[in-house]
Amino acid sequence: MGEYVQQLLLSSGAGAIFAALAIGLVLTYRAAGVINFAHGAIATYVAYTYTSLVNEGEIPIPPLPNPVAPIEGILGIELLDLPTSVDFGDGWSKWAALAGALVVAGALGLAFHYIVFRALRYQPALTKVVASIGLMLALQSAVVLRFGGARPPAIEPLLPASLRMRTVKVLGAAVPPDRFVMLGLILAITAGLWLLFRATRFGLNTRAAAEHEQHATLLGISADRQAALSWVLAAVLAGFVGVLVAPVTSLTPTNFTLFIVPGLGGALLGRFTSFWVAALGAIAIAMGQNVLLFAEIDQEWFPNLNLDAVLPFAVVVIAMMLRGEVLPGRGSAATGRLPAAPETRWRPGLALTGIAVVAVLIVWGPFDYRIGLTNSMIGAMLALSLVVVTGYVGQISLAQLAFTGVAAAGLASFGTEAGIPFPFALLLAAAAATAFGVVVALPSLRVRGSSLAIVTLASAVAIDQLFFRGEGWFRIEGNPHRTFDDPSLFGIEFGPASDFPINGDEFPTPAFGLFVLVVLVALCAGVVRLRQSRLGEQMLAVRANERAAAAAGVSVAGVKLTAFAIAAFIAGVAGALNGYKLESIRIGSFDVLLSLSLLAFAYLGGIASVTGALWAGTLFSAGIGVVVGEEFIDLGRYESYIAGVLLTATAVLNPEGIDGFDRAQRARLARWWANRRAAAVAT
Repeated sequence: MGEYVQQLLLSSGAGAIFAALAIGLVLTYRAAGVINFAHGAIATYVAYTYTSLVNEGEIPIPPLPNPVAPIEGILGIELLDLPTSVDFGDGWSKWAALAGALVVAGALGLAFHYIVFRALRYQPALTKVVASIGLMLALQSAVVLRFGGARPPAIEPLLPASLRMRTVKVLGAAVPPDRFVMLGLILAITAGLWLLFRATRFGLNTRAAAEHEQHATLLGISADRQAALSWVLAAVLAGFVGVLVAPVTSLTPTNFTLFIVPGLGGALLGRFTSFWVAALGAIAIAMGQNVLLFAEIDQEWFPNLNLDAVLPFAVVVIAMMLRGEVLPGRGSAATGRLPAAPETRWRPGLALTGIAVVAVLIVWGPFDYRIGLTNSMIGAMLALSLVVVTGYVGQISLAQLAFTGVAAAGLASFGTEAGIPFPFALLLAAAAATAFGVVVALPSLRVRGSSLAIVTLASAVAIDQLFFRGEGWFRIEGNPHRTFDDPSLFGIEFGPASDFPINGDEFPTPAFGLFVLVVLVALCAGVVRLRQSRLGEQMLAVRANERAAAAAGVSVAGVKLTAFAIAAFIAGVAGALNGYKLESIRIGSFDVLLSLSLLAFAYLGGIASVTGALWAGTLFSAGIGVVVGEEFIDLGRYESYIAGVLLTATAVLNPEGIDGFDRAQRARLARWWANRRAAAVAT
């Protein structure tokens, strides 16, 4: 029993981190109606800034757009040298550096509000989620660009060595006292926020603006000012926690971002309204994780199923299923609409021309272009899965990449290990992904919007920990046999290493690229037909208004489950093809953060149309758009940063994505041409 008590006490450090993230998420939601997925990334960026001030006396400047970058790429010379930091001379003391880092945190919070979320105040949950994911990707990439991500930097602890280098006995367990100090500080901050919102004019005004913005405005309360102050407060809190606990967790670009899932679990327990319930719930999650981890390692009778990592998912799902829509409603003055989902017109001539051009490039194009096209086609399939579930039904899914991992691992088990031939092995793998998709979809019957985004994100973590890192058919980590036999039909092979008369000596050969093209065309045709069908109309009705759809006789639950199943099947096909392409799979290929990037690219292309998915495919890492872009601009390490910035800008300025912008320009050109012809006829 003493060992378990020690594990509970040792979890104080992790509990402080989770609790701090939870109350920061509650603060941002209460004031601005935003579930800030970038909250952990803010903590990371500010902690790195603190380290830079202590060590070099420099404040890093996020990468700025270089207006002459295309010219530099073409000429191969540097014309403009943009600064990367502001140098203040020698390193600062830790307290001065903390003050400087918190000023940077406040500036970030203010900028995020006025540049991004102020414009999105009345937009739907999808747009706000996308914008916060874009900021998260940009901040993470900025850290890597400015500090590198290979080795965690040494960080000057705020707490004195006397609290870190010794232990104290508590209930017979030896625990470093700094854990209790950190936990005490977080609980004190929680108490301060509780008092701020309960007993001050600022708190009362913020609550009034959140509950009924129009009435609050008539009383002279500025919801915009309240939200701005809360963003500053939340960013400063995130930065302080990052600096405080980084010496315990080690400072990496992704640590605090991954901690957002247990933080969300605590915030959900508090319904994004109660600071105390959120903080205590997050601490309980940390304690439960520590005890489960100890039991898995120390006790032979306890199953080793990575239950410690799955605990936040269990908390999220239980909270959602038992309490339904746990996010409190907000009295906004208006609400925006989701991106339009236009009916794609089938133009045989244009479609056949495009298919022919891609086929020619796959066979005769330069190697970089051929591999870029293959990557883009697989990426377009992944985006298609989001078009179905998010674009047509309005359900935010952050688990699509997990379904690709299920299919890839299933293909290795069904095909290579069990000897099931193509195409049955591929179909079984996609069916396995479909089954997982239906299970993940069950919470969507009770929750939607940002709540569903949280559930699917936690589901992706659970799939990664239980299946990819566990035992069984879908294991990836530590399994050297996750390889793939080339697909073949009627004795003809069309894998990445299969023979082909033209350019058949390179990997992957054109045979595989043509196979992927055929699959992509079939999936695109299927999604186009889905949009035109009765089921597609029901999907759009559910997206527009679930109650009205149900009143019209639409089975809302059936439509949602069907949409998730179709989307998971498409993602599974893409995962299987990616497995064929790589000939093996590794655990990092299905990272949760990559799922967020997938949503980013799909939204950039246009998340509610088939052509938008094709645009998205060109933007994926190592896709044809990136390959062509590298000819003129050396994107290199800036690829993820640019994607994050563009995603945020798209959410603010053009929620319809590239496809929506293209449609608007073509419509404008058509109107101009019609007006010109009418004027010519009149004269």
